[in-house]
Amino acid sequence: MANGISQLLKDRLGLHLLEYEIPEHANSVRYSLGGMTLTSFALLVVSGVLLAQFFVPDPARANQSIHYLADQVYLGWFLRGVHFWSAEALTVTLFLHMARIFFTASYKKPREANWLVGVALLVVMTTFLFTGTVIKWDQEAYEALEHFLWVAKSLGVLGLPLTEEFAQGVPIISRLYMAHISLLPIVALPLLGLHLYFVKYHQLSPDPGNPEGGKTIPFTRHLGYLRRAGAGVFTLICLLALLIAPPLGDPPVPGLEVTKPPWQFVWIYALENLWVPTLIIVPPILIVFLLSVPFVDRSEELLWKKRPLAMAVLAGTVLLFAGLILWGKFTTMTHSM
Repeated sequence: MANGISQLLKDRLGLHLLEYEIPEHANSVRYSLGGMTLTSFALLVVSGVLLAQFFVPDPARANQSIHYLADQVYLGWFLRGVHFWSAEALTVTLFLHMARIFFTASYKKPREANWLVGVALLVVMTTFLFTGTVIKWDQEAYEALEHFLWVAKSLGVLGLPLTEEFAQGVPIISRLYMAHISLLPIVALPLLGLHLYFVKYHQLSPDPGNPEGGKTIPFTRHLGYLRRAGAGVFTLICLLALLIAPPLGDPPVPGLEVTKPPWQFVWIYALENLWVPTLIIVPPILIVFLLSVPFVDRSEELLWKKRPLAMAVLAGTVLLFAGLILWGKFTTMTHSM
């Protein structure tokens, strides 16, 4: 009976198309980081839809509505915790995913286009994190917005649509909220679809230690592995939501600058302490650098041992960002907007 139902679903839904062969190394943590990131993003979407039912995107009530959710709504504190820790998990797995791709040279021919899509997704996810930080509208959010508005105004006409003057009468927090729940998802979902399509079209990147391939497994078996990995990520996020409440301050006091940004952005804050214009200059340089990777590194070599320059770049980048984050977290910043 069960086999008959299973066969019926395969015939009606085309599930048999998922039974193609892929390399066995797909069932490993390092080649499943993208799936873990997708799990975190799915949790963000689901929890975000629920959170939106209680959030008021108005400067006078935004912070109060989140406090109400956390203190008065049944399990509201847990729902917000799931949303917050999903974003934290996504940040970590996304970084590890990109590092793995660089380490295994999976951005090389014929996968250059998918690397570019991945960079676009990185920018979108970073924007998700920033807008999510601002709309909670506490002191940290206010100061983050002040830095953002300084950049927008410094860009002149190019930054005008991002300023408060562009749509007078509409609070910028409301505009950022709409970007967070509508514009960014509209951009992210097609990019995710395109990213997955390229993975299917070009097939899973080879293991550099065995470029000729080895054993294969059905893709459905890999899906089972991804379900277990996703369940692990979900469990970890729920445990963190139960044990550690996300930070949330009181409504902001205009004119003060007393907080530091979340760790995902503190590296640029540290650079800004050296020279404020780095806030404008460094992000586009970093994006251009990432976009240029598959076009600068044109060799056919995949094994990390035979790519010393690429490995030096990877290690240097990791150490640089780690150092900036630690510096920004544990030292006193002296600049002010």
